[in-house]
Amino acid sequence: MIWMVVCVPLLLSACSSNAGTKVAINTPASPSSVQQPTSGKADTDPVKLTFSTYFLSDQVKTAVKKYESLHPNVEVELQTTLPYGKDLDEVMALQEKYITTMNTEILAGKGPDLLELDILPQESYTGKKLLLNLDELVKSSPSFRKENYFMNILDNAKLDGGLYGIPLYFSLDALQGDAAAIGNTGAAIDDSNWSWEDFIETAKQLKQKGNADAVFYSSQSYMLSELTTENFAQMVKQQKGKKVFNDTLFLSFMNRIKQMRDEGVLFDIEKDGGGRESFSKGDLHAYFYDARIDSFENYVYNASIEGVPALYTKPHPHENGPGGYFTTLGTVGINANSAHQQAAWDLLQFLMDDEAASATSSTVIRGFPINQKAYDLQAQQLAEAGKLVTEGQEEISVNKAMLDPLKSTLSSAVHWNHAPLSLDLEQMIYKESEFFFSGQKSAEAVAKLVQNKVNVMLNE
Repeated sequence: MIWMVVCVPLLLSACSSNAGTKVAINTPASPSSVQQPTSGKADTDPVKLTFSTYFLSDQVKTAVKKYESLHPNVEVELQTTLPYGKDLDEVMALQEKYITTMNTEILAGKGPDLLELDILPQESYTGKKLLLNLDELVKSSPSFRKENYFMNILDNAKLDGGLYGIPLYFSLDALQGDAAAIGNTGAAIDDSNWSWEDFIETAKQLKQKGNADAVFYSSQSYMLSELTTENFAQMVKQQKGKKVFNDTLFLSFMNRIKQMRDEGVLFDIEKDGGGRESFSKGDLHAYFYDARIDSFENYVYNASIEGVPALYTKPHPHENGPGGYFTTLGTVGINANSAHQQAAWDLLQFLMDDEAASATSSTVIRGFPINQKAYDLQAQQLAEAGKLVTEGQEEISVNKAMLDPLKSTLSSAVHWNHAPLSLDLEQMIYKESEFFFSGQKSAEAVAKLVQNKVNVMLNE
C-alpha cells in the first residue's frame, strides 16, 4: 500500500511525453470473424471525429481501427501523448501542459469530439455544461441494452444528476480477509452496511477472541486519504456560490484512525512495520487488509494466498446506504459543442462493446470492462483454462467457484470513489496528515490547513 501511495501517481504520470501529439489512425483493418457489436445508426456522409486521450491504450487503438474498417465514411483522429519522458520532472510538466491545453480548448467551446476524462476536471466541465449528458442518448438508443453492462456502475458514476462520462473500465475498492480465521473467533461479521464505528467494535472482538498479529493493517496517512476521497461528495458543500470542504468530518476521520492505532486495531505499516518501503502480507497475519481489485490476476493472486480468500464490503457511513466502492477508469465524454454528437456516441458505444465481440482478456488496461458480456467471457475463458500465469510468471490454479464471488461483489458496488484532482488531493492529504500522526501538529491545525488547500483546489 505504501508503494501504491507513492508510486501509482508516478506510474500514471509516466505514460506521457510530448503533450498534444496527434496520431491519425486510418489504416483499414480486416473485419473480425467474430460477430461485431451492434451500434446506432450513423450518418452516411463523411465524418471526421477527433478523440483526445492522455494515454492511448492498445485496446482503444485496435478498436478504433476496427471501427473505421466497419464505417468507411468515418475517419478518427486520435490526439494522444507518447508514453515516456526523460525524467519525472518532464513527465509531470507535460502532464500539466496537456491538462492546461485541454482546459483552454474545452472552455473556449472548442476541443475534440470525444475526450478521456480521467485526469481532466470533469466536474468543472459538467458545471459549465461543456459535456453532453449521455443519459438522453442511453434512453433513446435502441442498440443500448442495459443488461449488457454493469449498470450499477453507470447508474452511480453521475455528476449533477447526469451521466457525463462513460467508464470503459472500473475497479473494486474493498477489504479482503481471512474468513476461516475470523470464523474461528466466533465474532459476528455483518459487512452489508457497516460503518467504521461498527468495524472498530467488530475489530475489538476479533482482537479479544483471536490470536492474529493484527486485525487490520494499512498506513494511517494512506487510510485517511482513502476515506477522504471515498466520502468526498459528502464532505463538500456549496456556500455563497463556492465549494467549501468540511474540516469537521475530516477531523473526525483523523481521530478515528488514531484511535484504531492506539487501541491496537490498526497495524500501521510505516510505523509498526519499522518504516520499511515494502511490506508483504506474509510478514504478519491480519484478519483484514485494504484491497483494490483491478484485474482477474490481482483477485486470483490474493484469493490464492492461504487464509485470505474472502471479499468484504468496505465500511462507510450508514447514510450512504449498503453496497461497495468502485473506481472508474478510461472514462470517455462527448464534447457538448461537437458537430458530430451522434457519430461520437456511435463510436463510444462501439468502444464499450468491442471487448465483448473480441472475447479476449485485457492484459494492458487495469480494470474490469464495463461490458458485462466481456467480463463473463473473460471469466469463462479463465475458468476453462484452469490456471492463470501472473506477470511474474507464477502459475495459479483457477476455477469457477473461485471467480463467482467476484462477479457478485462487483455487481453490488454502488459508491463511486471519485474526487476532483484526486491524485493531487491524495498526495497532499498523505503529506500533511503525517504531521498529526507523528505528533508534530494537532488534529485541528492539520484539518484547518487541509481545508484551506482543498478549498483552493475546488475553486481554482
